[in-house]
Amino acid sequence: MKDSVPSRQSSWSEAAIWAVAHAVNDGYPTLYLALLPTLMIRWHFAESQAGLLAGLLAVTTQALQPIMGMWADSRGGPWFIVGGLLIGSVGNALGLAWAPSYTIFAAVLMLGGLGNAAFHPHMAALVSQSVLGHKGRRMSGWMVSGMIGHILAPLAVVAAWQWGGKAGVASLALPGIVAAGLLFSSARSIPTLPRRQRHKIRVEWGSVWQRGRAFFVLVALRNLGTASLLTLLPIVWHQRGGAFSQTGALLAVVYSLGMIGNVLGGSASDRFGPRPILIGSLLGASLAAVGGALGTGTGWSFWLTVAVWGFAVNGAGAVLLVYGQSLFPGRLGMASGLTMGVGNTVGAFGAWAVGIVAETQGTTVAILVAAGCLAIAVWPTLWVGASRSVESAGSGNT
Repeated sequence: MKDSVPSRQSSWSEAAIWAVAHAVNDGYPTLYLALLPTLMIRWHFAESQAGLLAGLLAVTTQALQPIMGMWADSRGGPWFIVGGLLIGSVGNALGLAWAPSYTIFAAVLMLGGLGNAAFHPHMAALVSQSVLGHKGRRMSGWMVSGMIGHILAPLAVVAAWQWGGKAGVASLALPGIVAAGLLFSSARSIPTLPRRQRHKIRVEWGSVWQRGRAFFVLVALRNLGTASLLTLLPIVWHQRGGAFSQTGALLAVVYSLGMIGNVLGGSASDRFGPRPILIGSLLGASLAAVGGALGTGTGWSFWLTVAVWGFAVNGAGAVLLVYGQSLFPGRLGMASGLTMGVGNTVGAFGAWAVGIVAETQGTTVAILVAAGCLAIAVWPTLWVGASRSVESAGSGNT
């Protein structure tokens, strides 16, 4: 059975538009992190509720991705990625700017996440089908464009807040609207499946669990540690006396070094296979987090630890995505949704629990718990196919 997105070689102009759209799209869900200390004061909430935001956001950005992916597999067409980008940009920017309370902001954040869930599975499947050879390196290259959005988003939102307050933050919806317009012209080439073909796609969930259970546990534990540490980072920075104006730069360092780690990890996995990359990424990120927890102050050692953590934790990003697609050949939209969806959502809600630990035991203990989750994730990694390279994974070989 064929994928909903047929194989074809993309032009440079298409690839550029996809990269810009991905960068813009991926920046929106991370906007609130740079303003988190300010939001905690504005709406009077603590670390556990900060962690809950990550879980609630994951419900729509992550948990719904398998459903959106299957829908995209069955229908095709440009509306998932174009409409998703519009919803995500408007929802996230306006909600962050004008929401009057924590509860309303959380609801709008989830609404904006629906757009992210619609965008990612179909876009990832489109990219996977539009490249020839070196799947790990090509997919990591596409993921880098999203990480550029992660880098620019915290810098942009801090600058917008300092420059124009709520109106400045609301204006950040404009890049998404413009990018969606550019993307529509390119995405019109995505075929919509004839109605008679749409009923053919069926999912045997027992087979899905049998083939992917160890992988899902790995994704859940990895994201539990990652989401918890990303939530705690601006809080710890604020507690240690760091300047608000540098919060965006701190997160930009995480994503900048993460971008480098992603590229190197994807390329290395083409040569050495996924297992050593996954293990090295998890252990390196865990050790860096422990170093940050045991340190003090906000000097150069703190920045170095944050940079090492960002590099290590993102080194396995492309490996996870392409390997997840390999578990379900012919269902790339669904596979992308499962890879970035169910396991990530379980992990993100774990950030709520780690936030409770931060409230009751302190942020140092909470960081150590999150680092432990990253280290424990090595265990299911040992069950993930050792001999399968990302190149063969991307081609759908079993």
